[in-house]
Amino acid sequence: MTKRILCFGDSNTWGYCPYEYRRMDERWTRHLDGGLDELEVIEEGLSGRNAVCIDTFQPEKSGFKDFKTAILTHHPLDLIILMLGTNDLKSSYHSSARFIANGIRQYVREYMNPTLFEGMPTPALLVVAPILLADHLPELQGPGGTFDAYSVEQSKLLADEIQNAIAPYPVYFLDASKYAQASDFDGIHMDEANHQMLAQTLSHKIQEIFSQTVQ
Repeated sequence: MTKRILCFGDSNTWGYCPYEYRRMDERWTRHLDGGLDELEVIEEGLSGRNAVCIDTFQPEKSGFKDFKTAILTHHPLDLIILMLGTNDLKSSYHSSARFIANGIRQYVREYMNPTLFEGMPTPALLVVAPILLADHLPELQGPGGTFDAYSVEQSKLLADEIQNAIAPYPVYFLDASKYAQASDFDGIHMDEANHQMLAQTLSHKIQEIFSQTVQ
């Protein structure tokens, strides 16, 4: 049986190469394994996408409205994988991990809206906390950089805050930072090896989720 998965995220879903501006072919969305199930993977990654914050110059990079649109566009679905939060850590926003997590909770609440799936089966939702920003990122970018020491500090708190924020809801959770890390080169994006490691972890989680799904 073919299962349809929507992957909604930012540049680490899009496949941004940490070494040069290009999209990597070897990204995690292309290496998911459904076990006994064939997978149709729908990629909705956008570089620079925020979970919560609105960029004054690029308001289209705020993901909340697009999340609902993507779900409605790609019906029917069996699983939605949501991985956002990194870009909200930028120094220009100075957002706390709890603020970002509460924003991601709004995605879960939108997912719980029954009108999204009228006449369609309700897919499962897997919320993935993103990988950590590298400790040396502020030094790497310098004083005028996009991320600062506070960004790195809040990055380390984000997974726990997301897990706590979504705990009351019937969704799944995974902390990507336990299985993959940012490249030392740019401190933000995964290299191909880490995409592969995340894909393996997500594949196991996907198989677990589908094994619990009533056919």
